[in-house]
This record gives sequence, C-alpha cells and structure tokens, in this order.
Amino acid sequence: MRLQFLSRFTASPALRRAARAYKNAWKRFYFWPLHALRKARFEKLGLDRRMPLAIAAVNLASDCKCRHTSHYVPLSRETIRELTAGNDRKNVASLFGATAAVIDLDTFANFDAWRVQVSRATSGKYHRSANKARRMGYSAGIVGFNSYHRSVYELTGSKFRRSKGLLVWAALIAPPASLVDTKKPPVPPVCLEHWRYCWGAFKSTEAGEKLVASAILIRTGNVVWIQRFIGHGDALKDGVTKMLIFDIMQWLLARAEPGTQGIRYLLHGSIEEGSTGLFDWKRYLGFKPMLLDSASPS
Repeated sequence: MRLQFLSRFTASPALRRAARAYKNAWKRFYFWPLHALRKARFEKLGLDRRMPLAIAAVNLASDCKCRHTSHYVPLSRETIRELTAGNDRKNVASLFGATAAVIDLDTFANFDAWRVQVSRATSGKYHRSANKARRMGYSAGIVGFNSYHRSVYELTGSKFRRSKGLLVWAALIAPPASLVDTKKPPVPPVCLEHWRYCWGAFKSTEAGEKLVASAILIRTGNVVWIQRFIGHGDALKDGVTKMLIFDIMQWLLARAEPGTQGIRYLLHGSIEEGSTGLFDWKRYLGFKPMLLDSASPS
C-alpha cells in the first residue's frame, strides 16, 4: 500500500512540473558560465549559438580487423562521446555540454589554401612566427613513439600556467632519474586507418637537438584528433608552436603519404575549453564548432 501511494504521489502532474522546474533552474544556474562563454565565443566566430551547425560525419572504421582497432576506436569513441554528451538537440550546440572544435580538411585543396586563410585571420602573424622559428634553427618532424620522455616532462613543467589551467606537478617535481630520452625512429603504421603519430619540434644546440614542443595525433577512420599539443615556455615566443602546427597541416593536406589519405576531419577538443588564448589559437587556425555525428562512433 505504501508503494502504491508513493507511485500515485510521484505521478502527480503538479509534482512532475515542480521537479522539472527545479531541474531546469539548477541547470541554468550551474551551466550559466558555460552558456555565457559559448555565446561570447560564438559571436567572435560570427555565429549565433542557436544557429544550426555543420555536422561532421565521423566514421571510425570500427569494422577494421587490424590489431589497433580494439585500442584506438574505443579511445576515439570516448573522446567523441565527451563532446556529444548532453547534446539532445539535433542541429544546434548542446545546452549542457561542449562543442567540438573541428577543421574540415576537405574544404582546402592543399596546404597553401589553408595557409592563406590563416594569414588573413592573423594578418600574416602566424606565418611570420613560423618562419622566425625556422630562421632561428628550429625544425619539426615525426618522432618515434615513446621517445623523449624526459624532455616532454621538462617542457610540460616549463610553465606554471597553461591555457587549460595550472600544471604545477611537473613544474614543482623534478623528473625521476629513471625517465630518460630515447630517440626511437618513427615506424610506419601497420594500418593506414588506425595510427598514432608523435611529432616534435627541436632546437639545434652544440650538445645536439633539444625537444621544445610535442604533439600527438591519433587517427581513427576519417578523423584525426590532437591528443597532445604543448610547447616549452621559453621557446613559445620564438614561434615554435606555430611552426609545428604549420608542418603538421602541410603533412595532412599534402595527402602524399598513404596514412594521410581519406582523412576529412581534424579535431582539437572543444570551442569552450581553455583560456581565451587557446580559443583564439583554434579560431585563427580555422577550427570551427561542429556537431559530431553520434551515429557513426556509437
């Protein structure tokens, strides 16, 4: 009898309306900073947050039989799920979640087309910064996986504050003695649709090459997402991160290597994450808010 009473009580239309009103009020209060941030950033992009967004039809090639499918597909699926969580609306930005930052590579015939767009957005500043880094002796290229562990730790701790907040652990705690740099050569991917490439930017010194920036790209099907992109605090002013992203984009848009063919989308987190500096970085490089097709990665 008691359970029947509770069932009738919770089924009350008045109670349901009150619960709905409470839930909506809580969400508005909790997510108001996110709404305000998204509105401001969409306006900078010339968009209204209520406007329909382009949809990225992500295909993770999950039916591939390669040995990397079981690792990279779930990893990418989880990343995509984080960017589609709370998106109960089909063609506009989520009310209570993040909005994926995506470059549709098919909109550019080649690297020069992309570079011209970036130069227009930055009045040539990013291009000049990349050229400055090259003149100063910096270079970039693909490195072997699990290389330069100690250098990555040191460059991570080279700044207390990053665009996504404080990173005090590496800045305050010295790397353990067991953490060393191993210069492994890059190995071609076993599967052209599922791979992880590590990139590094280096400064030539008398003692040899020093790693000053690092990036990790993961491909699953027609999408590549940036798992890590970080530069040494002392080298940022020299334009090393601009040089690194320019070289990565040239490699992707040249589509010369078999492993870069068939890639349509480049994904780098969300529009809402991080500081204004990170948002401007993505905006200048051509990342735009897009909805990820949740049917493909599910």
